Amino acid sequence: MNKDSGITAYNIMSSETPSAQDTVESALIRRWQAGDADAFEALYTRHATAIYRLGWALLRQGQAAEDLVQETFLRAHKARQRFDPRRAGLGTWLYQIALNYCRTTLRRKRFLTAPWLGPSGEPLDVPDATRPGPETSLLRGEYRRMLWDAVQSLSGPLREVITLYYYMELPAVEIAAMLNCPEGTVYSRLHNARRQLAGALAAQGMTAPELLEAHSVQ
Repeated sequence: MNKDSGITAYNIMSSETPSAQDTVESALIRRWQAGDADAFEALYTRHATAIYRLGWALLRQGQAAEDLVQETFLRAHKARQRFDPRRAGLGTWLYQIALNYCRTTLRRKRFLTAPWLGPSGEPLDVPDATRPGPETSLLRGEYRRMLWDAVQSLSGPLREVITLYYYMELPAVEIAAMLNCPEGTVYSRLHNARRQLAGALAAQGMTAPELLEAHSVQ
């Protein structure tokens, strides 16, 4: 793994079809487990973006997210012989490693974050050609801030599923594998999280359509 690849490695996209990706990845995994350094580098390039996004969503610091990527792949490499592709995909396994690291980091540093605020704590400014004028933009920014405050008040398990489902856009079945829980538990946590968020935001005069509007401009 090339430490100097840094953020640039996180922006590489694959043009392969899903079936081709599976075939290529399976071959890369076998080579990696046999000690092929080039295969490890290729797997790093394929998955670093997603791990970085998870780190940014949960840790909310660029350097912390980069550290997460490096630590995740270091731990994965050391444990590569224990990875069984018949039980879970490599991406899911890497997410598990990364999520455990995030949990430890958050407990140690005692800071909580969410993906809909910028590094300074201000709402993210996402370019949108269809976005209305400054007054609407200001309101949406306020909605995002209210949403952030509400998410911050959730328990750790609820905050995790909200981040994984909405920000990382992972399916519930994959989240269940990551969290080692039934898929129904994921849906239950999502339901409880949405209910708590709706209650907290309603108390501040924010309706459900406004919540969806705020989420849509991440």
